[in-house]
Amino acid sequence: MPSQWKESFSLNHEKIDAQHKELFRLANFIEGIDDRSITKLELASLFKEFFDYMKEHFSLEEAYMESIEYPLIEQHKVLHQDIIDSMSKVLKEKKSIEQLQQSLKETSHKWLVDHILNNDLKIEKWRKGNLISSEDMLSIQ
Repeated sequence: MPSQWKESFSLNHEKIDAQHKELFRLANFIEGIDDRSITKLELASLFKEFFDYMKEHFSLEEAYMESIEYPLIEQHKVLHQDIIDSMSKVLKEKKSIEQLQQSLKETSHKWLVDHILNNDLKIEKWRKGNLISSEDMLSIQ
């Protein structure tokens, strides 16, 4: 599921947008990994890099949501924690290189599609108009 950053994904926050762009780059790199050319140790290291980068990003994003008094911040924090918990679980389990690679691809897909595109864009919608529809309130994933 390689995907490219588009301006329509922007939250109009320089650091958050830069981090989202980097996460797209990492996810595309992960998607293109050939399991015959990477060792389990290299894959685990890449997974940890992705994990650490996401934790740093979530911290910045949560501070930003607080600064604009985003009404769905608590639900959004739960989503962040769910992603961190699922990644922590994968890092702790002993998995084959194929399972580790598949977990990494699934996490990067969940991050890009389910999180940035479906949830983070609501932050910008809120900032622009301070309007969150009842549909938005029900659809946070």
